[in-house]
Amino acid sequence: MKFGILGEAKIAREHVVPAIINAGHEVTHVGRRKPGQSALPEIYGDAIETDYETIINDPSVEAIYNPLPNHLHVPYSIEALRNNKHVLCEKPVALNLKELSQLENAAIESEAFFYEAFMVRSHPQWQWLQNLDIGKYQSSHFIFSYPKQPEGNVRNLIKYGGGPLFDIGCYAILSGCMLFKGEPEVLSAVATMCDQYETEKQVDATLKWSNGETLSFTVSADAALCQSLTVLGSNGWAKLNVPVNPPEKTSAYWSNGGLQKGSKVEFPACNHYQLMVEEFVARSESGEKSDFIFSKIITKAINEIQKIAGLTI
Repeated sequence: MKFGILGEAKIAREHVVPAIINAGHEVTHVGRRKPGQSALPEIYGDAIETDYETIINDPSVEAIYNPLPNHLHVPYSIEALRNNKHVLCEKPVALNLKELSQLENAAIESEAFFYEAFMVRSHPQWQWLQNLDIGKYQSSHFIFSYPKQPEGNVRNLIKYGGGPLFDIGCYAILSGCMLFKGEPEVLSAVATMCDQYETEKQVDATLKWSNGETLSFTVSADAALCQSLTVLGSNGWAKLNVPVNPPEKTSAYWSNGGLQKGSKVEFPACNHYQLMVEEFVARSESGEKSDFIFSKIITKAINEIQKIAGLTI
């Protein structure tokens, strides 16, 4: 499949573009806000440098990868879908339900496939966790934090959909979607504002699913680098050491009860970005219809957390 890349995001250069190439596909075009001002990074090889609109309208491009700032996910994805381009779009796909509905309508009207780039869904550790027998899942506890980003970083700007709630809170809510059935309600949410930027620096929230399961999470953009997920079941527990950005080879622990370390499970070495690309291409080529169920749950929950915590919507 021939891919066009919108923008010059770090995640594209370091993870998704290599994954596309290693999966046996081509990056033929790269879109830049100001083409021609500097050489493209080596990873793009012989890709044609141009602007966003030219890529989206080029008939030779079969799929678009959209890692632009959050506020540009929906408009450029809609434009690509209307040109019958398959779209792999970075998370979070939308900032509110209104624009998500516009995107879903564009996908329904298009012959192309849309997929939100949650690479964690393709990692074997999550498939293992979803099928692990520790009784009825009762609660999960998720932490994701990273140090403060430099001034000017898009993650620090409200107008671009910045802040850790949008940036990494979506992973926390996704984890609940993958473990529990139905749609959650937000029980509580507290935001601590950043003393330097206009965004929040940390959000702590608790969500409850329809069968009584709860997810409690902390996401922070001004703390030590940390990731963890602990799931409690009626007959045991499980822990993912690095639930979102695991190394190529990672492990988890689980137990049917007890205060010891538990049994260690080692997963085969893999690149979940490449697995995601392979899944995206296969589903695109099969003619599968786009599915926005998780996107709706995540977007709605984020907006409810913003309201309860007093954040700008």
